Amino acid sequence: MLPGLPALVGSVVLWLSSAAPRGLSEQSIKCFPENGPSREWLVRNKLTPGGLRTLRVDSVASPKTNPDAVLLNISWVLKQDGSIQMLKATKICVHGKGQFLTHSCVRCNYTEVFQSQTSPDGGRWEFHYLGFPIKPETAYFISANNIPPANMNEDTATISVNYTSPDCLDPVMKYTKKCQDYGSLWRPNITACQKEKSVEVNFSTSSLGHHYEVLIISHNILDILGNSDILELNQSRATVTIPVTAEEGKGALVQIIPYFSTCNNDCIRRRGTIFSCLESVTLVGLKKSQPWKRLLYLLLPALSVALWALAAGLYLLWRHGKAQKAPPHVPPLLPPIRVLLVYHPQACFRHTVCAFAQYLQGHCRSDVILDQWQKGRVAEMGLVLWLTAQKKEADRVVFLFSSPAEACDGSCDPSAGGHRESAQDLFALAFNLFCSDLKSRASLAKYLVVSLGKAVLSEDLGALGVCPRYQLMKEAGPFCRDLLSL
Repeated sequence: MLPGLPALVGSVVLWLSSAAPRGLSEQSIKCFPENGPSREWLVRNKLTPGGLRTLRVDSVASPKTNPDAVLLNISWVLKQDGSIQMLKATKICVHGKGQFLTHSCVRCNYTEVFQSQTSPDGGRWEFHYLGFPIKPETAYFISANNIPPANMNEDTATISVNYTSPDCLDPVMKYTKKCQDYGSLWRPNITACQKEKSVEVNFSTSSLGHHYEVLIISHNILDILGNSDILELNQSRATVTIPVTAEEGKGALVQIIPYFSTCNNDCIRRRGTIFSCLESVTLVGLKKSQPWKRLLYLLLPALSVALWALAAGLYLLWRHGKAQKAPPHVPPLLPPIRVLLVYHPQACFRHTVCAFAQYLQGHCRSDVILDQWQKGRVAEMGLVLWLTAQKKEADRVVFLFSSPAEACDGSCDPSAGGHRESAQDLFALAFNLFCSDLKSRASLAKYLVVSLGKAVLSEDLGALGVCPRYQLMKEAGPFCRDLLSL
């Protein structure tokens, strides 16, 4: 291992099958570091396996082993040909191209001899390896080849991919120590107001340092229209006025350059939009002159909740009528189950998430765990530790998606901006916890996916497709039944 490479951390995801034929054992892999040449290179093999079909790489957090680590999640699929019977292992090497060149390899031995070109469920053989700690904004070259390797003067069967790790503003990467030192968790909450001859900028400072420089830059980020001197601040909120006329400031942006001791001149810069100071006055006048619009904004959310309640009530009445026709025998009720509710950032919290949580409590005998209902504990423990602890204690984890028609707008929640960012952090962390559980059949059984309306899973969330999925209120009955069938 070359200098500068973090210690190798890895875990293995087995190939799983819920319907494996009798007499055929589950195939798995055992991985360990192997940076030198494999011993199979030293001999000539009569028969060698073919190469891999696909090789995919993404990054996930590792809260179980080290909450500060972000690891590569490497998955590969074997080709379906007769040479699979000669396959003994797959070797994966990762080359880092950051400030220091790094190189590390891992060898994954297959625990069983392949008896078939397909897995017991009829699909392709697929395996996963979680390891190789990575740094932000670093280019990596990942290569993999099967063992025994091709002999000299034969065609090699190596497959490779390039991967660049996300920057420190990524929902997963920003919780690493290096990114926190660079100010990834700093939320300046910038407000910039354009007056006739100046721009007034207001922002929150960070505990990492007290030196800042505020710039007003053009919309193409090529010209600096004005700037303040480097500030030395000790208060939590700072205000500075920069001379820029209203004509010059059209379409301009605010940029704040922090100078923290942990990153000096290389800290994360933040930008904000400039609004006219007259806009707030105009909006107030509009509300006063047109009170019917203000009343409409208040009635629409209440009307949507009433329609939701009416639909739920009609459905429950229909279920109640069917229940009266059933035999009088009623089995004893089990105690409520604990459900951790994870909602997509686009879901409206007040009118969608809370309504669904109340439905779980009232009709599915569930004790709901919701981050916004435990703000005190989240602030005390931190989002990562809180989410990890709640996921461990919960009996079920439900991912909630809503259709675009249910998306939260400004009239839905006055504080939607700040809440949306915390919801994005919660959803990203929960999704990465789910990815780390893909290797465990028992852990994977915890997860359910619920869609409201015509919500669809995006391509980057395709891994959730392995979970049972329900569409409400169309499949409310099967959902509650499966939720309670622990």
